[in-house]
Amino acid sequence: MSASAPETTTATAPAAAESLTPDSRGAWRRMRGWLVAIGGLLAAALVTVLALGSMGSVSNRPLDPTSPAPTGAKALFEVLGQQGVDTQHANSLDELSSGLDQGGSSTVVIDDPSYILAEEQIDQIAAGYFGDIDRIVLLNPSGSSYELSSRVATFGGQYSSNENDPDAAATFDAGSACGFGELAPEITNEGGHEFEPSGDSVGCYQVRDGYAVVIGVEQGVEIVVFGASSNLMNAMIGEGANAAMAINLLGANEHLVWYTPSSADSLTDTPSLGDYVPPWLTPVIILLIGVGVACVIWRGRRFGPLVAERLPVTVPAAETIEGRARLYDNSDARLHALDSIRLGTITRLAELLGLGRGEATEAVIEATAQTAGVTREHAYQVLLVGYPDSDSALVDLANAAAELERRVRAATGRTETTRRTATKEHPSDE
Repeated sequence: MSASAPETTTATAPAAAESLTPDSRGAWRRMRGWLVAIGGLLAAALVTVLALGSMGSVSNRPLDPTSPAPTGAKALFEVLGQQGVDTQHANSLDELSSGLDQGGSSTVVIDDPSYILAEEQIDQIAAGYFGDIDRIVLLNPSGSSYELSSRVATFGGQYSSNENDPDAAATFDAGSACGFGELAPEITNEGGHEFEPSGDSVGCYQVRDGYAVVIGVEQGVEIVVFGASSNLMNAMIGEGANAAMAINLLGANEHLVWYTPSSADSLTDTPSLGDYVPPWLTPVIILLIGVGVACVIWRGRRFGPLVAERLPVTVPAAETIEGRARLYDNSDARLHALDSIRLGTITRLAELLGLGRGEATEAVIEATAQTAGVTREHAYQVLLVGYPDSDSALVDLANAAAELERRVRAATGRTETTRRTATKEHPSDE
């Protein structure tokens, strides 16, 4: 007789209850969307800063000697340096003075498109106040620099480029009087200003009655009135003899200072944008921003899900009914409340009378009046047309509807208990 093996009982481990305590994984799921959004904003800001930085590194100002753009003049500036000319770019009178304080012969190019300099400053430069100068080249002289240019030339008007005006000349000859005509016999027509020489001045590259370049002497300083500034641009400098002309005019001396005045040289107090802003505006803006942030924190302090329980949430029917009743009560929506009661009553009456849910309301009311033993007018008044203009009227109509349902149940022998029993015995429940 063999001993039977002892019966072993395997205990089933209770299922691990899901912890509702917030953990790192749950925190990551909640914060993941915010972190992705913040990362996206930072990436967009970084790309914007880099794009603006790259755009700002290249100047698009015409005739900027540091700009490689087609309208810049960097090509000429660097070629002059390669030809042995000491080139400097000055943005202020102090830098101009520093550039001229090196001894030797020097040329100063004045490019003042914003009309920053005053006439007395132009006169100080020509008089050697900031350093000795042998040649001054005035690019498209106008404004304050026009007075200096008028001592050697008079303005003759504008001329269009051959590209914009096919009838205009394609090139301009240097002319026999031009001192460097053999080295730069003709330049292309890129449009500009022409000037007529006055006194002993000499014109080069005749346009119509005037010349694109006029050279004169004022108090021992050569004054070059230059109207063909577009020929100095990077895109044009390689055309014809433009480069040779520019090198002869700008590279004739040991030092070249290309002076572009900035707002620091202005003698007038130009109002800035901040001068137009009233002093109270900034504190108000800061206060409004603070209020906005406080409102965001105040209204948005409830982060997370709308309900603390895990979905789906089971809400007792009684709570739903009470909540809806409170809403109707707060908004004095007696008719809506009565409609809900009527809808439920008519649905149950149709079922009690064997009419079905799709039967018309009037047919249900007619059948109800006959079965309950009341008049049609009373049934219509209770179930369809009666208006509750007060809380007591609402209670009366609701009670009347309940009374009609009670009478029908009594007449048909289908009490509430009978209905529930019939529901349990339905074939679908088996």
